[in-house]
Amino acid sequence: MPFIRTQKLVYDDSGKIVSGSASIVDVSYVAGAEKYKSKQTVRERLGKVVELYGKRRGLFQSPTRGLVIYDADTDSFSYRSARDDIEQQAKEAGAQNESGKTAEPVVPETDLTDAQDASQYSDIFPEEDVHTVFGDAYLLIEVMKKIGIWQTISDLFPAAADKQRVLCHVLYSLLEEGSRISCEDFAAKSFVAYCIRDVPLRSLSSDTRYFAMMGEDRTRTGFFSSYVKLMRERNEGFGNACYVDATSLPNSIDSPFNALCSREPDAVPVQMRLALVLDETTLYPVWYDLIPGNLPDISALCTVAKDVEISLDFQLKNYTLDACYATKELIQSFEMQRTEDPAPEKRFLARMPAKKGFPYRELYNEMKDSFWKPKYCFLRNGRAYFGRDVRKTIFGKEINCCVFVDKYEALKAHAKYMTDHPDEYEKLALREQEWLQVEGGYFVLAGNCIKTPARILDDYFAKTRVENFFRNAGDYLTLLPLEEWKDDTVRGKILSDVIVAIAKQELMRLCRSGKLSLSSVLGKCQSLMCARDAKTSRIYVESPNPQVRMCYENFGISVPREIDLEAYLRQLYSKS
Repeated sequence: MPFIRTQKLVYDDSGKIVSGSASIVDVSYVAGAEKYKSKQTVRERLGKVVELYGKRRGLFQSPTRGLVIYDADTDSFSYRSARDDIEQQAKEAGAQNESGKTAEPVVPETDLTDAQDASQYSDIFPEEDVHTVFGDAYLLIEVMKKIGIWQTISDLFPAAADKQRVLCHVLYSLLEEGSRISCEDFAAKSFVAYCIRDVPLRSLSSDTRYFAMMGEDRTRTGFFSSYVKLMRERNEGFGNACYVDATSLPNSIDSPFNALCSREPDAVPVQMRLALVLDETTLYPVWYDLIPGNLPDISALCTVAKDVEISLDFQLKNYTLDACYATKELIQSFEMQRTEDPAPEKRFLARMPAKKGFPYRELYNEMKDSFWKPKYCFLRNGRAYFGRDVRKTIFGKEINCCVFVDKYEALKAHAKYMTDHPDEYEKLALREQEWLQVEGGYFVLAGNCIKTPARILDDYFAKTRVENFFRNAGDYLTLLPLEEWKDDTVRGKILSDVIVAIAKQELMRLCRSGKLSLSSVLGKCQSLMCARDAKTSRIYVESPNPQVRMCYENFGISVPREIDLEAYLRQLYSKS
């Protein structure tokens, strides 16, 4: 039978807990010489003690679960009814006193005398500030409603509290912009606090429940299914041609999808990879999946493609891939385009790895005399490139290989090596010095389509934009220590980031139409404040300055003078 162990509890003059921590401890009896010998084991840290209801039940600020009630008698946790439980206990205590009965103590040496004593818990569920930041959060909510993304998200969650959690986290991710403010503190000072009636603010600082909810497979499938339909109303070909890339996730995540890998020279780590699928034209997400291990191959591609076909009812036709995908099995799986023939139904473009079986250095030796000839040079993104294509037979398949040299990167890397290793450079053979002149900017792209080197490079640059669409994998998981992340919460964090990335891309697209930057728009709109009348639940908005008014007009949104909060929330959380 577990029990709650408390440590260093401190009470104020009214008997209210102001500090202290607690843990869940399991007791087991051990056979031995001594009679009644027992062993106590800490199962889980409950974190800060907020309230105790006797010795076997309490309200805690858990580092992994957020604001939660734990009952040792039933060995269970409760999330939703934290406010209700507190207020109900206060009412019951008040009713008992009115009938002449003795109220059961809720905290040591403190009795609730009537229902109004629930006000002592106002710091647990504090009332929102009367005067808060309005302009940025309201604008984002209205834009998400206008483009349809909010309704797509909202329809996935029937419970009002779940909708509110999603709204708060999406707005926080869009508006925190690299600051160190927590989700809880952000919501407390923003208009969003008025929109989350059923979610305690304290639970937002470590919202494992939210990420677990987002990590459910039905949530991912439902979101992408609805989102693709929404995008195809704008563009019928959305999702037909896609880029696929994979990013390693930290191997300290506790997930059944982790698998042994063999890419590290000195170790065999346990890891998984995130496969991203983005539309070729818009670079918006179409799907994502987790691949066991860290070596993507043709089987992983087939799995991702099959998931997309089953879940979203369309086929992937175009793959732009990283070097780790370039394997014998991949190359042998695609048909090569013949001269004057149309492009194959399924196409691939991959960076050639410098490993056995691929003519990486062979192509260098074959092309090096042409690297500085103007005939093969062209400009892209303000840089000069050498580009030349040639047909090669690789693993029994004829493949179109394009050799490139980024002359800026090659020169920079060459100069750095000469500066850092002057003695070693002088001792190198001439052929090695010639290789160092281009090594920093040399790469080869292999595919099954016949295109000019310039067009092939354009296709590959789109893949690099895919990589930049998301933050580095290490930045995905910054809310909790890595050992606290489980498979479902990792999936939920990724889906949450996908949704935020989509919303951000849409906002940036609308900003470009008005020649504005997203950061400047959000910064200017933060100056617009609002005041809440707690008695009437009406929001009164300040008069916007010309800059704020211009930002709102760019999105086709008008600044309201006042808002009936109850009516606004009914409309915000209603199903389509």
